[in-house]
Amino acid sequence: MRHVGAAQRIAIIGVIYALFYQWRNKLMRNAIRNGSTVGPRWLAMLACKLMSGFAGINGVRMVSERGHTEVDRSKRYMITWHPHGFIVYCPIMLLSEKSIVGEPVGRPWHCTGATNIFDLPVVGDVLTLINGRPVDRKSLESIIAKGGSVAIQPGGIAEQAVTRHDQEQAFFPAKLGFVRMAIQSGTPILMLYVFGENQLFKRTGGLEWLTKRIFAATGLTIPIWSGKWGVPQNILPLATDIHSRWGNPVEVGPADPNPSDEKVEEVFQRYLVELQRLFYANCHECLPPSVASKGLKIVRMDKGPVPTPSAAPQSEVQSDRLLASKM
Repeated sequence: MRHVGAAQRIAIIGVIYALFYQWRNKLMRNAIRNGSTVGPRWLAMLACKLMSGFAGINGVRMVSERGHTEVDRSKRYMITWHPHGFIVYCPIMLLSEKSIVGEPVGRPWHCTGATNIFDLPVVGDVLTLINGRPVDRKSLESIIAKGGSVAIQPGGIAEQAVTRHDQEQAFFPAKLGFVRMAIQSGTPILMLYVFGENQLFKRTGGLEWLTKRIFAATGLTIPIWSGKWGVPQNILPLATDIHSRWGNPVEVGPADPNPSDEKVEEVFQRYLVELQRLFYANCHECLPPSVASKGLKIVRMDKGPVPTPSAAPQSEVQSDRLLASKM
């Protein structure tokens, strides 16, 4: 009878959560449609404080931030951030409060992530509460149409799958959808580079096949890493100083509902130039010397051209293009 009672309790809990899950998804759909938040602000702020406090206990600290005070708060922006990292730790644990209070752009914004992450119990609930939204095109267009601001990680799961602690990388999708969407809405792109994100964990080499197997089975991209104390897949990070750097806005001109491929490429080339400027102006101050010396590896999934930054070692630029040509 005790086993039956325990099974019944588990079933009841499952039913309650299923009902809560449906209710939460309805709230999120309405929030996406209306460009609004989900839940009381005080609860979202409390969640952010708890997460940043927990990060601090683990030795992860936001040591410095620059560029945020120069942002023209009268404009609306599409925010992008680099790098993706192993599990998008800092944007959630240290920076989510900014999306709620509207820093540095002067209005609340929505950080976006893979749709299936929002299906996870607790994780999806917290992300929804702190202004997280699915990164599907319909959701993004709906938020932007309502005058809202979104934050996008361009590299997505392709970059996450190959994240390394010893090499900074920036991946970009073939269709450059984020650039096209910014042009369509006439929204300047404001980038953020989070130095230290990749150093929170250490990649375990030779297990890329396992990441592919996990993705095939679950739809989740999980690179194989070690965290605190060298424990495999430990979500407790290594103690790391974090430095956030905001770039100069990349202007896209007036709204163009049907931009040409040439226009998208022109804006993207200026985006890459600003990304390289932002990285090389700060990497030696904000990264371990062995990582900074390797430069920023930019990979275009469409094998398109990458501008040559004056500060980057020529060998790195050549290896970037070689890698892109093989993908």
